[in-house]
Amino acid sequence: MRTSVVTGCAGGIGRAICEALRAGGDRIIGLGQGTTPKDWPSSDRFLACDLTDMDALQRLLPELDRDGPVACLVNCAGLYEKRGVFDTTLADFDRAMAVNVRAPFVLSQYLARGMAERGGGVIVNVASLAATIGSPLISYGTSKAAVVGLTKSLARALAPHGIRVNAVSPGITDTAIARDVDPAQMARQMENVAMKRWAEPAEIARVVAFVASDGASYMTGTDVSVNGGWIT
Repeated sequence: MRTSVVTGCAGGIGRAICEALRAGGDRIIGLGQGTTPKDWPSSDRFLACDLTDMDALQRLLPELDRDGPVACLVNCAGLYEKRGVFDTTLADFDRAMAVNVRAPFVLSQYLARGMAERGGGVIVNVASLAATIGSPLISYGTSKAAVVGLTKSLARALAPHGIRVNAVSPGITDTAIARDVDPAQMARQMENVAMKRWAEPAEIARVVAFVASDGASYMTGTDVSVNGGWIT
């Protein structure tokens, strides 16, 4: 049985990723804020962690492989800052970078050491359509673009160790974050989506599960767009 670490495991996409990986036989170690999510299986572990707190994250790292090796890491946790260029503070920007970029790097660096010793593993970073369309949400778009860059750099560095690293970039997905967007703004965005609907979290999760599987054994350094045909 493969052990997979999934950050943001309680969110819409993160929860769906956990379900998809479980369906493939994985045991999940979930990272999230607050208490253990409702209906969390007793066979899995849940670790509470604030990913903006570097000291807390560093203390948590040894817990990830305490009970055995981790073969898969999915960095799904994301901080969605809605402010534009003139309203974003340095604190806003730093928080987004801490959760969306720094934490995935720290987790990848730690777990990749064990993967390299065992001759392989897989890392999947959940990026966003915002990484490539020039999002007006300055800290979110910038941090997600950095996730894609991090993915490609890790893929190049870790390929000699048998570790694959890819990104999956969802488009507009039916989550609490999306439902909090101004309806008029959402309608304008939907004009760019060829399929004229939101993605369901499970549709994103199935792609993540495939990229993390042996079926994608020749994929690394790739950013997979799952956006319903975004047309600009």
